[in-house]
Amino acid sequence: MRTGNVLVILVVGVLALAAAPAEAAVVWDGDASKGTKVFALIGSNCASPGSVAAVDDSSRGKVWRFRKPSGSDRCENRGIANNGTKYHFANGGTYYLGWSSKLSNTVNNNATFQWKSYGDHIQNWPVVLKMIGGSLTMIQRQPDGVVHTIWSKPVSANAWNHIVVGLKLSDQTTGGWVELWFNGVKQTFKNGSQRWACRTWDSLNDPKWGVYGAENASVDNYLDDLKVGTTYADVAQGGNPPDPGTHPAWATNTAYATGDKVSYSGRNYRCIQSHTSQAGWEPPNVPALWEAI
Repeated sequence: MRTGNVLVILVVGVLALAAAPAEAAVVWDGDASKGTKVFALIGSNCASPGSVAAVDDSSRGKVWRFRKPSGSDRCENRGIANNGTKYHFANGGTYYLGWSSKLSNTVNNNATFQWKSYGDHIQNWPVVLKMIGGSLTMIQRQPDGVVHTIWSKPVSANAWNHIVVGLKLSDQTTGGWVELWFNGVKQTFKNGSQRWACRTWDSLNDPKWGVYGAENASVDNYLDDLKVGTTYADVAQGGNPPDPGTHPAWATNTAYATGDKVSYSGRNYRCIQSHTSQAGWEPPNVPALWEAI
């Protein structure tokens, strides 16, 4: 009887462990100080005279610069690596990809981020972020070839913006989903939802950052805070948000000087350009005036 009780306890324990959700984890840190070994491949994805280099930023330290010269059609990485070993994403997994981006030129392009398909695929790119008419735009492509423009936000050249893309990977037509945060604020898609149901796994997929398209223009895409995790908190801007009471609340009709700090909607922001605030210029909406801290 005692042996039976022990067996029951062991079985129950194993089942409980199997049912427990996976713990949060940063599965990749693409900090520029680590060098290009954090990328699985660059090669012809950024052929000379294009380049991927770690450069110094006056306020951020080392950041990535993806330089696509005029006459070239791309400068991107393909995939990510830990200690020189390619990281493989898995169908059924949930991942959050976070990064900060600053574009030198907001000319129309094909992509600044791709969730790109390889192998025996039918979608080519399930999810893309690209510039259209001065707005960063998210496009999602289904297996039937139908392309959905699901979100856009105006961005300024030479201004940093933080982006998080959440992906539930599934090879079923609407079994996966996409989520998006822009400068710490979760975004709503064109259908009114904050989670877009779609097919997100296409035989083999890898993330690509940089610049694709805009062949007749020179574009630098500066990237920082590159991370991949299993929860939003793993890759959120600055980690866990600071206490929103740390700084005075943002208000309209107020003169703000460069360096002033405010709180708004549970986050803190630093003024990066002097101005007098007005309705519609809330910190998350105008990255040319405010950066999240």
